[in-house]
Amino acid sequence: MWIRWMWVRLINEWLPRIRIRIHLLFWVVIGLSFVTGNFTEIMTLFVIVIIHEMGHVAAATELGWTVSEIKLLPFGGVATVEEAVASQPLDEIIMAVAGPFMNVTMILLAQFLWWAGIWSADWAEFFITSNWIIAGFNLLPIWPLDGGRIVQALLCYLWPYGTAARFSLGTSVVFAAVMLGLGCFFLNPNLVMLAVYLLFINMQAFIRFPYQFIRFLMEKYIAGQEHLPLRSVSLSPDVTVKEAAEQLRRGSYHLFLIRGPEGGLLAEEQLLEAVLFQHQRDIAVSRLL
Repeated sequence: MWIRWMWVRLINEWLPRIRIRIHLLFWVVIGLSFVTGNFTEIMTLFVIVIIHEMGHVAAATELGWTVSEIKLLPFGGVATVEEAVASQPLDEIIMAVAGPFMNVTMILLAQFLWWAGIWSADWAEFFITSNWIIAGFNLLPIWPLDGGRIVQALLCYLWPYGTAARFSLGTSVVFAAVMLGLGCFFLNPNLVMLAVYLLFINMQAFIRFPYQFIRFLMEKYIAGQEHLPLRSVSLSPDVTVKEAAEQLRRGSYHLFLIRGPEGGLLAEEQLLEAVLFQHQRDIAVSRLL
């Protein structure tokens, strides 16, 4: 019942607002599938990928995130989501899991159609195996794959956002480099192409992270997150405002305890104002009291 409700909303409300882009090389792959006689299999894989991405779209939209477009690439698809980076880490996990969940749903459907005699054993096996491969690949711990997003969200429960995001991006670069090495060693062009894409995306994200961090701070300031769980942070009076901002976490409201004889309490919004609008990132946090 829930799945039916989700798909009704997806078709009637969400899809009309989402732009679908098709990469030029996508058509090259389709053309080659005609030549090699694999058109049905290739199109089936792309349908599986689209349904996988629809799971992300449905979850992201329900969470209030903006889905701007879906790109069909030669090696799969990507839903471009403007996620709320200051939101609860659990929201990120739900959005990431929604894609593989659709693959599991399709696997169960294929099993039923096979047992009912509607699909042949060979076709059901191809469909089920394809879903397992797509779901498994997307669960690799490499950002922005689903597994990488889940890892980053889990790290946000342990560490401040900046630390968690930088660590996940750094390890994603390492994993993508290992994937590239394996692709070259086994002479697998598909694996090489995927690895190069993931390596480029993660290196680019790592370089641009200072801007992403400012976006995180701005979202926390605009949202006014006093309703969130309170987290107290004890700081030395000579810690800079910039260093204090690095202690901010997703899904929490912070109250900073400045130690020392002239210390006191500093609210999260005071710190954010100093960082974002007052150009006081390099002064001691005690001067904000």
